[in-house]
Amino acid sequence: MIDQYLLFALGAVVLATARYGTYFYTIYQGKTKPHAFSWFLWGAVTGVGALAQFELKGGPSAWALAFVAISCLFIALLAFFIGERDYKKSDWLALIGCCGAIPVWHATQNPLLALGIIIVIDVLTYWPTIRKSFHRPETEPPISYGFAGMRYFLMLFAVPDPTWENLMYPFFLMLTDWSFAIYIVIRRWQTGHPLHEYA
Repeated sequence: MIDQYLLFALGAVVLATARYGTYFYTIYQGKTKPHAFSWFLWGAVTGVGALAQFELKGGPSAWALAFVAISCLFIALLAFFIGERDYKKSDWLALIGCCGAIPVWHATQNPLLALGIIIVIDVLTYWPTIRKSFHRPETEPPISYGFAGMRYFLMLFAVPDPTWENLMYPFFLMLTDWSFAIYIVIRRWQTGHPLHEYA
């Protein structure tokens, strides 16, 4: 019999698959232009987060995070060939800053400090895509980020022994993905895109 933690983790993987399925479909349509820096950093950060979940005995949620990390790195590879090519100086600074902060985050033993560092890291990972989407919001599908937030919501219930430390990371990712989905919708509305294009 499948226990509830594994069931929620499988649900998170299903939602992650739906998220990447919609994302790949919009890439195929030529609508979405992923920024390689953001996707590489998301893959790296989520990979470190998966390792941390394994160490904190996060149970099946760690496997779900590992699936997400691998998917992000694959999209990053794809983005280098067919994604956003207009790399700005701020994108490079975000990449360098994030790569420098990840080892510090992983090494810290202070949960509060870790939360502060991961917030900084996540802002840095999102920055290239936030900057690109401000000018061209049609190049990112908000529904994909809605699915992304929902998968992290399910991951919260996939932790067998929930603590503040092992719930902090998926909870924060849930909030950032949903916030970014809202940001894209607002920017599309501000730039005059019709409602049927919000997917």
